[in-house]
Amino acid sequence: MSNDEHKKDKRMTRGVVVLYLVLTLGLGTAIVANTVKIQFVQGDMWRELGNKRESILQTNSARRGNIYSSDGKILATTVTECYLYLDLLDTIVLDNKGKPRLNKKGEPLESGIPDSSFHRYLDTVSLLLHEAVPMYPADHYRNRIALERAKENPSRCFAVLRSPKGYPLSIPYSTWLTIKRLPGWGRGVVAKVDGQSVQRQVRAHIYGNLAGNTIGFENNKHNFTGLEGYYDSILRGQDGIALCRRLTKGIWLPDEPRERKEIPQRTDGDKVDTIVVQNKVDGRDIVSTIDTRYQDIAESSLRKALRRYGGTAGCAILMEMETGYVLACANLAVDTLRHDYREVRDRNVAVSDVYEPGSTFKTVILTAMLEDSQVKIDTSLRLPARYKNFGGVNGEIKDDHGDWDSLSLKRVIEQSSNVGMCDLGWQLYSTRRDTLRHLVEGMFPYANINPDVKAREYRSYINDLHQSKRDFLNFCYGYSTRVSPLQLITFYNALGAGGRMVKPLFCRAVVDENGRQREVKPVVLNPSICSRSTARLMSELLENVVENGTGNNIKNNTYGIAGKTGTSVFSYSNRKRYNASFAGFFPSENPRYTCLVVVEDIPYFGRQAAEVFKSIADCVVAIDKRLSDGGVKSVWPTLEEDSAKALQRPTVAKGDQTYLADIYKLLRVPYRTADPDSRWVSYQPATDSTQATYIPYAPVEGKVPNCYGMTAKDAVELLQSMGYRARVRGYGRVFNQSVKGQAAQGTTVVLTMK
Repeated sequence: MSNDEHKKDKRMTRGVVVLYLVLTLGLGTAIVANTVKIQFVQGDMWRELGNKRESILQTNSARRGNIYSSDGKILATTVTECYLYLDLLDTIVLDNKGKPRLNKKGEPLESGIPDSSFHRYLDTVSLLLHEAVPMYPADHYRNRIALERAKENPSRCFAVLRSPKGYPLSIPYSTWLTIKRLPGWGRGVVAKVDGQSVQRQVRAHIYGNLAGNTIGFENNKHNFTGLEGYYDSILRGQDGIALCRRLTKGIWLPDEPRERKEIPQRTDGDKVDTIVVQNKVDGRDIVSTIDTRYQDIAESSLRKALRRYGGTAGCAILMEMETGYVLACANLAVDTLRHDYREVRDRNVAVSDVYEPGSTFKTVILTAMLEDSQVKIDTSLRLPARYKNFGGVNGEIKDDHGDWDSLSLKRVIEQSSNVGMCDLGWQLYSTRRDTLRHLVEGMFPYANINPDVKAREYRSYINDLHQSKRDFLNFCYGYSTRVSPLQLITFYNALGAGGRMVKPLFCRAVVDENGRQREVKPVVLNPSICSRSTARLMSELLENVVENGTGNNIKNNTYGIAGKTGTSVFSYSNRKRYNASFAGFFPSENPRYTCLVVVEDIPYFGRQAAEVFKSIADCVVAIDKRLSDGGVKSVWPTLEEDSAKALQRPTVAKGDQTYLADIYKLLRVPYRTADPDSRWVSYQPATDSTQATYIPYAPVEGKVPNCYGMTAKDAVELLQSMGYRARVRGYGRVFNQSVKGQAAQGTTVVLTMK
């Protein structure tokens, strides 16, 4: 190598070294500079970003409190429901090379529901859906799923249940999980839709539609009616916010705060919000005044009357006189979707409906007149037959029944004479109508009661009585004024209590953090709406209405009823329609309960509401043992009083003799058997020559035993001992069985309980 070439290589080497040193120094300087910048200049920003990725704030939802009935049953609670979406596309899963993927058994791996599983369990799924949402028959669900599956490109996310208006319907979580666990259906049941879980927490009424408007419905998120809405702040509790730290990918571990603390959180720009981290506080329970036994009889009796007489709506209210606790409040209206009468959402008839009460308001008018000392109970009115034309009044005032020339004041109320009330009002108050109006307003709760259930309460009012003479006369027999059923029963309750008016209450107690019940005290609206002598006199008149007047269809010899019938007429489309009502209290010997029944919009007038009143009163007198202490005999004989009749109503009609004997011993009822050694026995009623007794029952080999009248335990045990399978639906005693007579062993027998 020449000298020049050597020098050239040396210069190149030196240049490379210098370039390397320059690059290294520059890069090192840049690293140090950025390190300083990140550490000190941008440190807060990067630390905050790191915390966001490694820790987040999550909301821990509080449990909403339960609503209990006064007899200890859960009326409303929070449950999990699910929307059912199905992936109905059955395809074979392919790998990257386009070949079918195989499972552990070497079979092609399929997505969706395989054909074999789909057709095998489709009927089962349809029955499960019908039980969960009985709005449609099982065939409806079967056809709906099968038709979608048969399409060339079936839906990968098919909403199975939809209402007539098109929005999805949910089913209980247990039903959803049962369908998901069916062989082959697990891959077809969709768990998330658009990233959102199909599960949701909803409020459920445990007894279905029973007392629906009193308990309350959820109109939209966190907006309730009824008790749910009024006591929302107590029931909902307080959601907690917890700081969660990342444990692994997708798994966050909550760091429960021991005490309340505030954490600043940066939002848009430089704005900083403070988020409070705290533990959740579950909502507290409340105990309603509703008694499920009384509520059930009130709804069933009212529904029966509405079906029979063709009304559009109605209500039945039962109130405890001393406290104002509402023990039953049935609000039924026509549900056009189900073609029946039920508690329709946001139709609280008792609170929201205002109507002209008719003759039940005559009690209010007469109480005001007696309190004004302008009328005496022995007053006799001369009435020209059924009609009377007051001077200058358009149209005649008439009575719908009766033909008399004169009536005592007692008979005016007993016979609900419109003419008599108008004649009395015209004589005493035609020139001072405001006096009568002020007297009525002073004792009747025209102001909004504001009950402890969230419902729209419309304004009640009296027409201008000076506008026309006809309006004044109408007012005297229950028109020209509009009131709600809850206001009317509040007045009758006060009348039965000697003049003391209390507010209707729907909540009996609130459960505190320690599980103790804090009673909701009665609220006195007016300590005395009238004198005790006036209240006593009116009670006697109302007793006469039932004994000798328009309410004699509910007269009985067991306990006394003081009440008033009422009918108000209105018209639309040139047709007359009527509202029938009955208001009163019982037992009249020692009043404890007040009841009001209204049947709205029926085609003809009558005493329909009184029948419902009587059904409710009979139930209360039969259940409340305290009434016996007040001189009221129970309408039902006890087992000790009449053991012979009790034996004619056995606990079970057929079953295991050992357990039957124990039951009769517990009830202190004589037990008679034809064969004490027989295990299975059947009840044989008494005849003219023999006493009621249990006779041996011997199942026949190869023939399905007749399980009618047996308990579920005995029926299942008997069928299994004979080689059959048993499936139980419902509760109670066996009402029907799917297989009877000859059947092969192993056959499944479905037992329907009732």
